[in-house]
Amino acid sequence: MAAYNPPNVQCSTGPFWAFELERAMDALVESGFTEIELMVTRDTRTHEPDIPMKLAEERGLRIASLHGPFLVITKSVWGMDPIGKIERGIEMCTALGADTLVVHPPFLWERSYAAWVTELSEESYASTGVKVAVETMYPKWVAGRKLRGYRWLKPAELAAEAPHVAVDTSHLSVSREDLLNAYEILAPRLAHIHLSDNAGDGKDGHLELGRGVLPLERFLGELRRTKYAGAISLELSVSSYVQRPQEQLVEMLTRNRIYVEERLKGRSRMPKGLPRK
Repeated sequence: MAAYNPPNVQCSTGPFWAFELERAMDALVESGFTEIELMVTRDTRTHEPDIPMKLAEERGLRIASLHGPFLVITKSVWGMDPIGKIERGIEMCTALGADTLVVHPPFLWERSYAAWVTELSEESYASTGVKVAVETMYPKWVAGRKLRGYRWLKPAELAAEAPHVAVDTSHLSVSREDLLNAYEILAPRLAHIHLSDNAGDGKDGHLELGRGVLPLERFLGELRRTKYAGAISLELSVSSYVQRPQEQLVEMLTRNRIYVEERLKGRSRMPKGLPRK
């Protein structure tokens, strides 16, 4: 049996919205990351490749993937047209040397966007080398009722429509989907993973690994067993570290990186400070 060579563990800059880009990258390189996922935010310095590329190169980091501006708070960044956002994101990925653009699924009324994903995204990948990975999203729950805004909320629906997908483990918890079952369904099309834990309280908490209810030990073991070769990006809430010493943030990021790397290598060493589950 061929040995499994796990992918480098990335870390997303998305949760660092309250940090200066320089401070975020400093923390990531001090935490031992060599690859990162850059989120396009309202910070205009993330709208073009030049500044992020310069900051990353100065620190020995590679921007391996890009998250497009598809959040509610970034809906006007790069214009309102989702296809235009994708086209600009692909251009930026090409400039950065990133191979994946993470996007949110179309809203129910975005027919042209949905058609682009199902009919043209694979053709786009063939010509650009950039995968447009549609992320697992979740409904809004009101009094126990599921209110849909996005298309393709069920893993099987997403797998049937999108050639490339991104799994967000916290989003799956909010959707009340079983993580391992979702992985089995989405694995053939899976290009990217946003990894975090979740409290199971219906909130998209993006907790540290081992701080919630998700079976992440088993999930990482399944990635190793199936020789998953796509990207794995930690997407952990760092809001509580904004006013704390940088050393505490670096320690948290480091132990979570080690947690993933050890399990992908088939080891069970537990970094100091992380609870067993």
